[in-house]
Amino acid sequence: MVPVNLRDVAAHARVSLATASRVFAGNANVQRAIKERVLASADELGYVVNGLARAMTGRGPRSIAFVVRAMIGPTFASLAAGVESVAGKNGHLVLMCATEGDEQRERELIGVLRELRVKAVLLVGSTETDAAFDERAAGYARDLAQVGATLILCGRPPIIGQDDIVSVDYDQRNGIGAGVDELVALGHRRIAYVGEARGMTTAEQRLDGYTAALVRHGIAPDPALVRVAANSEADGARAVDELLRSGVGATAIVAMTDNIAVGAYRAARGRGLTLPDDLSIIGFDDVPVVADLTPGLTTVHPPFFEVGVRAAEIALGVAPAADVLLQTRFMRRGSAAPI
Repeated sequence: MVPVNLRDVAAHARVSLATASRVFAGNANVQRAIKERVLASADELGYVVNGLARAMTGRGPRSIAFVVRAMIGPTFASLAAGVESVAGKNGHLVLMCATEGDEQRERELIGVLRELRVKAVLLVGSTETDAAFDERAAGYARDLAQVGATLILCGRPPIIGQDDIVSVDYDQRNGIGAGVDELVALGHRRIAYVGEARGMTTAEQRLDGYTAALVRHGIAPDPALVRVAANSEADGARAVDELLRSGVGATAIVAMTDNIAVGAYRAARGRGLTLPDDLSIIGFDDVPVVADLTPGLTTVHPPFFEVGVRAAEIALGVAPAADVLLQTRFMRRGSAAPI
């Protein structure tokens, strides 16, 4: 069956193609009787407006693109829900895209989204901290600007010198610092840190926050207390087991993520330790399951949903295009105790 097009609707309604087009564009200058006749013909023929074509020509709501490395985990789901809550309320769709950490895939996606004339591209999550990424992002921003779209970074700090690229982030440095503050207040001095290696924004901000908090309390950072682990329970367990076997005397651990913290639980129990009496552990991300651990994980709650809301508001022009830094919340549960 041949799809019905606008020319068919115009002929059925006995109006010109231009008049039918004005009806679907919402032009107020079309007489009411003619408008009703055109819409009745469209309904009778089963005509469906090409929303993508309308958006690409600036006559319909343009979509917001949500671009992330991988579609996994409750953190990204919460952030996406925040974007959708604003987009849906304002009549816009959200396109979900994953790069799988592939730079070429990222470039191709940005190119396709530019062709689709999206309203904005939200680049979500941790990114590389090198000049190559900064240059790549600047190029994306220029290309998108040519079609009236914007690039917004979500969950990472602003790029220095790139005032045309807005960042919506949360205070990761002080969030981790709050964990160190808690442990120092409980009497700990040998506080270890387990997280990803430098090179990505999240890893660097959280490690820097840990180091700055130690210095603030007059504690000299000890490289032997810093261990590298991938963001997984299994690698967190491996790194913490090595830390505990090394004899460096750690009495507490600040984990870069809750995933790593759960691995720390596993490693500690594997060595016969009792939590938190023998070892205190603090995480970061406040994923839903950690409140139900035994003991419940003391952690840092980032405002992922609010990051999504603010980014979408900026994308749609509901809020000014300015950098945003939201605050985290410290979630005190049962995994940290006095030494």
